[in-house]
Amino acid sequence: LTQLLGKSEGNLDVGSMEFLSWLWGGKKLGDRLGCDCTSAHGRLGKSEWAAPRIVSYSTEASRKDQGNTIESTEYQDDDDVLLAKVDMIVSLIKQASFCTVYTGAGLSRTAGIEDYASKDTSIHSNIKPLGSPFNAQPTMAHRVLAALQKHGYLHHYVQQNHDGLPQKAGFPQEKMNEIHGAWYDPSNPVVQFSGKLRSDMFNWMKVVEKKTDLCLCLGTSLSGMNADRIAETPAYRSLEEEDIIGTVIINLQRTRLDDKSALRVWGSLDHIFELIAQKLELDMVPVVIDPPLSFNDQFPIPYNAAGLYDPNCTMIWDLRDNAAVVVTNPDACNFGQEGAIFAKDDQQNYIVHINYREHRLGKWWIQTIMNGKCPSHLPF
Repeated sequence: LTQLLGKSEGNLDVGSMEFLSWLWGGKKLGDRLGCDCTSAHGRLGKSEWAAPRIVSYSTEASRKDQGNTIESTEYQDDDDVLLAKVDMIVSLIKQASFCTVYTGAGLSRTAGIEDYASKDTSIHSNIKPLGSPFNAQPTMAHRVLAALQKHGYLHHYVQQNHDGLPQKAGFPQEKMNEIHGAWYDPSNPVVQFSGKLRSDMFNWMKVVEKKTDLCLCLGTSLSGMNADRIAETPAYRSLEEEDIIGTVIINLQRTRLDDKSALRVWGSLDHIFELIAQKLELDMVPVVIDPPLSFNDQFPIPYNAAGLYDPNCTMIWDLRDNAAVVVTNPDACNFGQEGAIFAKDDQQNYIVHINYREHRLGKWWIQTIMNGKCPSHLPF
């Protein structure tokens, strides 16, 4: 309707807004979420906190393709409630012994990468998608997550997205599990919804699942993916184990785990993490991810010909144009496939052709591998 009127929701006249409200079954922008305190704010929420308000209304299911029928209406906390919750997040981060972040597509929406759960009425619907998602740059939230890791507050990252934006912001690859596949790792092609998770990634995720006492669950609809266990397990364990803090969910839309969260926050991830950075006085100087130029794309690395770390071995990793490559990780779906380095893209990531398909190798991998910190096999 707003498109037919040629106006944005925020510019509609009173009569049009009343008509929209009638169409929406009496709901309108500014109405508060009708639920109990725990669902609105988490177990640590205060009864005096006001419920979040509707900032975007939709009757569409968040992820119908995954059986998630929760409406994709978006909510935001009042400013005073949000500030109180940010203080609480900072306190929980300081308490945690092993803090894991679990992120979905909502984290990268403001970078211009489209997601599934946001609908045409979303507060982010005015953000134009990029011509190429490879041109995306990290958001404020990505940068703060990298800074949290650098300062020792964040210990691991389980990533549903494929976009490499955390690494572009300086988050170390060796603490990153791209469980659903990656655009910047040729040995980890994107996993389709009906596909099988890479076994080494899955086993690594299960180890982290047991260690996590605090999960920051960001921008995901939690629609029942296997990887949701990273948020689910600490949430349920915290109900019975005093030393487990639980799960903090930050999302504009409702999720199925809201009433199991330690803290439920409604708002823009970029704004919330900017507040967290200010509270913790984080050093936001970007981390250098460029490889050293002096090696001319021929890098000495402590790995053997099987692609495994070996401190007694030094191999030259040849990433010059036309250099031949082969995928050596037996857990990779393209194990044994061969190809060659093709060129570098505009951001100096390596374009690699394997089995006649184009892949990219993120330039940040070079320092990780030269330092012997690759968590598994070499990408190739």
